[in-house]
Amino acid sequence: MSLISVKNSPITPLLTKSFSRRAVIMLLSVATLLLTGCGEEPAPPAKQAVEEQPSRFSKDKIAYRHSYHPEWPKEVRNEVYGDKETFSTPRILFKANIEWMEQTTLFSARMDGSDRRRIIPETAFNDKWMVGLHKPERSPDNRYIALSMDTTEHGFTRELWDTKTQQFIFMSKGHGYAHFNWTKDSENVIFYASGKHYNYHVPTKSLTERPIIYSNGLYLLPDGKTFLAHKKNEYWLHDFNGDVIEKVDLGFNNHLSMRSFKVSPFGDYIYFVSEGLGAAQNYWINLTHPSKRLILPFDRDTYFFSWKKNKVMTWYLKKTEEAMAKDGYFYGTYFEEYDLITKEKKTILAEESNIWGMAGIYIYGVFNIKDEQ
Repeated sequence: MSLISVKNSPITPLLTKSFSRRAVIMLLSVATLLLTGCGEEPAPPAKQAVEEQPSRFSKDKIAYRHSYHPEWPKEVRNEVYGDKETFSTPRILFKANIEWMEQTTLFSARMDGSDRRRIIPETAFNDKWMVGLHKPERSPDNRYIALSMDTTEHGFTRELWDTKTQQFIFMSKGHGYAHFNWTKDSENVIFYASGKHYNYHVPTKSLTERPIIYSNGLYLLPDGKTFLAHKKNEYWLHDFNGDVIEKVDLGFNNHLSMRSFKVSPFGDYIYFVSEGLGAAQNYWINLTHPSKRLILPFDRDTYFFSWKKNKVMTWYLKKTEEAMAKDGYFYGTYFEEYDLITKEKKTILAEESNIWGMAGIYIYGVFNIKDEQ
């Protein structure tokens, strides 16, 4: 049943004429009275609750450490291609994430941890993600970074990030460890993909298959002509075309494997952590005299080579005196430098620990090493 019978209503004449403004107002008034009840005030509209977004520097966030360091910039610094000041010193390449962002990306910093700069903006990762355990490799001119990616469109890929154009460059599809190597002129990047070995020529964007060098990791030495191939518990030297120059047997038991394998930027040492034969140990072997080796217990994270000759570094977290909310404490990053010749250790407090809520970092290594230090 309708609330008003239009046919028998005294206001029917009003409806049969052109709707005057007055008639419409009368109709609305009557309808409102019938719906709300005579003499009752219409209920006020419900007040909408507005949820206040917590500040990215609020006390329940790691980024709150900015309160103790007013000198830190609030906004994230970005690395700028060709900036002379940024690239005036050696830098660390690492991955991390900003506390209020959901995407892990690449950063660089000075060797003391200061001047942290984002290399790839999080928005560039559209339906693609870095394969974090594959080491990115920066070109000698610092423009390009070779990366293994996991993409929605192509699956696993090999790509370049161009820091000048701020774009990804697709090189190839392919799974497995890439082990990127650059030629000195920054024009060629060499890598593995799906069991094959390739050369990508950057200026022409052409991909060429190379004679494969089988290895657990391949490293182009500073002479630009010799590859060092990591085998299970030894290494082989190959010329640029893949022919074997020398097989170096390190005299290890067949049960031993070399993991976290690295070659120094000066081509004078290899580093690895032993696995499969007793307690894990850190090893450094002199490539000129492979019988000369230094062994330390593996009691922290792995080491990476410094920008200084005969120096290696590792890092760890240590509780600071700065208290967080909820009875917690901030943890600062410390670098430990170890001299392979003198055996001296030096501890360095990293600058800008927890800046932008950057709690944890994963260091890939050092780049922009111009000359022997």
